[in-house]
Amino acid sequence: MNVQPVIELKNISKRFLNLQALDQVNFDLREGETHALVGENGAGKSTLMKILAGIYSEYDGEYLLRGAPLHLMSPGEALHHGIGMIHQELSVMPELSVAENLFLGRQLTRFGFVDWKRMDKIAQDELAKLGFEHIDVRQRLGAYPLGTQQVVEVLRVMISGAQVLIMDEPTSALSPAEVERLIQLIDTLRQTNRSIIYISHFLDEVMRVADRITVLRDGRKVTTLDKTSTNVNELISLILGHAVESAPTHVSESGSQQTLLDVNQLTADVFKDVSLKVGKGEIIGVYGAIGAGHFDLARAIFGMYRYDRGTINVDWHVFPAEFSAAYAIKHGLAYATESRRQSLFMEDAIYRNVTMPHLKQIGMLVPTSQHEMQVAQPVIERVNVQPGDPLNPVGKLSGGNQQKVVIARWLAFPPKVFVMCEPTRGMDVGAKSEVLNILRAFRDQGYGVLVVSSEPETVLAVCDRIIVMSHGDVVAEMVNKNLNKDALMRLL
Repeated sequence: MNVQPVIELKNISKRFLNLQALDQVNFDLREGETHALVGENGAGKSTLMKILAGIYSEYDGEYLLRGAPLHLMSPGEALHHGIGMIHQELSVMPELSVAENLFLGRQLTRFGFVDWKRMDKIAQDELAKLGFEHIDVRQRLGAYPLGTQQVVEVLRVMISGAQVLIMDEPTSALSPAEVERLIQLIDTLRQTNRSIIYISHFLDEVMRVADRITVLRDGRKVTTLDKTSTNVNELISLILGHAVESAPTHVSESGSQQTLLDVNQLTADVFKDVSLKVGKGEIIGVYGAIGAGHFDLARAIFGMYRYDRGTINVDWHVFPAEFSAAYAIKHGLAYATESRRQSLFMEDAIYRNVTMPHLKQIGMLVPTSQHEMQVAQPVIERVNVQPGDPLNPVGKLSGGNQQKVVIARWLAFPPKVFVMCEPTRGMDVGAKSEVLNILRAFRDQGYGVLVVSSEPETVLAVCDRIIVMSHGDVVAEMVNKNLNKDALMRLL
């Protein structure tokens, strides 16, 4: 392998107002290698990659491409230099065909017309290399599952001619079989001298694909190691900043005599044979890294993700094999997605966001604003939204107060079980504490709460029991006694 770096970053620093996101970070990428970047959420991984990909153009330090200084001003300029980024969030166009997505923005032409036949042929050949020859490239991409859409996202950057691929959590939406195919592809790319920067929370996956591994912590580089000279336990120690402790015994105990939510052997394309119980006055956590399948599990429980088999039972009521979110609400479930922006209407007033799911229950064909305000005001005050004027647009609230609105929405007509995805994501310490106290109050009032999160601090802070998922499987279920981040991360 040629040890001359393709890319070198020297003493890179990046600041956002009072936050030092990166501090004097050095990083290099060799030709034909896969270099993994690992660290906790907030360690600086994504910031560093956005500098590499031309998304962030303002920073301190040097950026060298094959020894020559480079200062990228846009992702398009980065791609011109052979550097492409595959984002964790999909940027595909579901309404277009698979082939159209692969050639988005750079369609092939012949005699001034789009050469659909040639594009379809190339698309089919490239997908076949990944083992996806069964995909019809003329079919609308949105007709395929999320995992297939992620594969197309990866392929689009590859066939653009990029020699350096930045993969940010590329397996987060893939099934185990699709992960295996992607890992095989990475091995193939290594043989063609393409260089890959690979970001993932799955350390076992990192140990399979990487040649070298760089660890970031709190915006600083901790070290760079050869894969052959380290192991998962050492990586966890470096990520956390202290030695890992032994994993606890996987014991499941229920602190409640009355089960409010009983999920039994639930199976879909991205998770399998998941069983869990949430008791009255109990908070249960489902923890996993991005791509573990736990967020899709939460959607399935609420009727928003199709599952193949298994049963869902809420307070002794067995749900049918197929049901809607409206059915779930009617029979005692409330759900908050991991994305506040997807669940709230940012331009609408707080009170309208609170009453939106309950207009039929309010009891009027066309409820008046005054009637909606009467329903919303008490619950807005109950969760202490600040400022508390129900006429304020939700988009003008802080992230913590937006999350309070998400919670208040379900208090107008209380459920039996709250399913809360990432309830404290992106909040400051004070806002996190307030939201977690609200969840504790729900427990004390006899509700069941299911907290689904990729943040170990969240489940450790508030949950009575914690279920750990990895790649769609439940790998542990533990009472939250003397648990710590080490124990959870070792199970991913």
